[in-house]
Order: sequence, then structure tokens, then C-alpha cells
Amino acid sequence: MLAGIALLAALLQPSPLSLRFEASYLQPTNDAVARGLGGGFGASYRLTDQISVVASAAQNVVWTQNGQPAGAPRGSRSLSLFSAGAQAVLDATPIAPFLEATLVDLAPKAVAGYAIAARIGFGADWAFLPAWALGLAIRSFSPLDTPGGITALGGAEIAARLVWTPAF
Repeated sequence: MLAGIALLAALLQPSPLSLRFEASYLQPTNDAVARGLGGGFGASYRLTDQISVVASAAQNVVWTQNGQPAGAPRGSRSLSLFSAGAQAVLDATPIAPFLEATLVDLAPKAVAGYAIAARIGFGADWAFLPAWALGLAIRSFSPLDTPGGITALGGAEIAARLVWTPAF
């Protein structure tokens, strides 16, 4: 009987795995040369109550003047983002603020002018049900492979998030 209660309690605990869908506005450069919208999926695995490893993939449509003749209208280009890093939850109440640091691969390089960036972000998720949360993340890009070297601020991203943490 006691073992059955312990097993039931363990099954009802939230999983260390969380999955998320993000819809985002992206400006990969520090000027208005390129900007666009996109969506992506991500996952996080909680190592402790506050620290998680995270990974995500996103596909964006970016309207850019890169590669266009002077005075030409913007052209739409596809921009893929793949990231991996860490996230720290500051407080696990129904509203959970977080900080994150990831390394991002952008493809193709011609759209943003760089292919690898450090991405620092902050935000918060609001748990409206035990397994579901809505959130907002604000992130900055610091390009690591531009011709001029490392750039402090290369762009920004704002993402609305839907997070699912299964109970299994």
C-alpha cells in the first residue's frame, strides 16, 4: 500500500522535460536592414529546480535589403535558427521569471551577416494550468563571427511562448 502511494505521488510530479512553441519577431541586425517573423519549437530538461538545459529550432521569414540593389524594395528570405544553452528560473511561483544564455546558429549567413551568435535573454512564464504556461522572452544577439570580430549587440528577438510540462 505504501509503495503504491509513493509510486502514484512520483507519477503525478511534473516531468523534468518541458516542450515549447514560440512565435517571434526577429531583427537579426542592429539596424533595420533585416527583420521578420517566425515560429519554432524548443525543449528544456530540468537539471535542478532552477537550472535547465535548453535547445530549440526556429524558422523565420525575414524581409531584408541585404543583397538587394540600392533603392530596391526588401526581399523575403528564409532564416533558420538552431540554439542550445542553459536557462535559470529565478522563482517558481505561478509566474516564473527566467534568464537564458544560448549559442545560436543562423543559416544562411548572408541574411544576417553572421552565422554564430551568443544569445542572452530574459522573460517570464505564467502557469495558468499545472502543465501549461504562457510566456514572453526578450533576447539579444551578439555575433561571434562577423568580419570585424565579436559585436556586442547584433540584433534582438521578442518571442511569445506556450510551454507544456507533461506529468509522467
